[in-house]
Amino acid sequence: MSYDPAIVGYYGKLVKTWAADRYPIELNYPEVDGLKFDATDEKDGRPWDVKGSMVNGVRPTFKFWEDQHRTLSREGGGYVLVWYRAEGQEITVVSSRSVRARALEIDNWTNPGETHYRSHSREAQVPASQLRTISEYHRSTDNK
Repeated sequence: MSYDPAIVGYYGKLVKTWAADRYPIELNYPEVDGLKFDATDEKDGRPWDVKGSMVNGVRPTFKFWEDQHRTLSREGGGYVLVWYRAEGQEITVVSSRSVRARALEIDNWTNPGETHYRSHSREAQVPASQLRTISEYHRSTDNK
């Protein structure tokens, strides 16, 4: 499947909705330190971001932004990671988990370039297969 920003955004919305239905997060797009996140923890309001990786895509990866990662780590928030297969206008979720940002050691930050709308922050793309083995994670039925 080739990369089309419009369809990737569409699948991203499906992933976020799926995650909010299964994890104790509310999709309310909070702002913390001038940065937008996808959701807040229903229990204590900590920020969370939902990340999707299309397993039948060109390169199954998760993309992170350094400024968001730093804020999520400091605030005790995290990520809901969703592995999915794109099938036309639908997705089939293959696997998911949540993880605290502080449990992710990301060391491949790069500059996205001045033409990117987030050129103020470095990005990292982490292979989706690498994140399946994180030791500190929580399933949707666990308390975060």
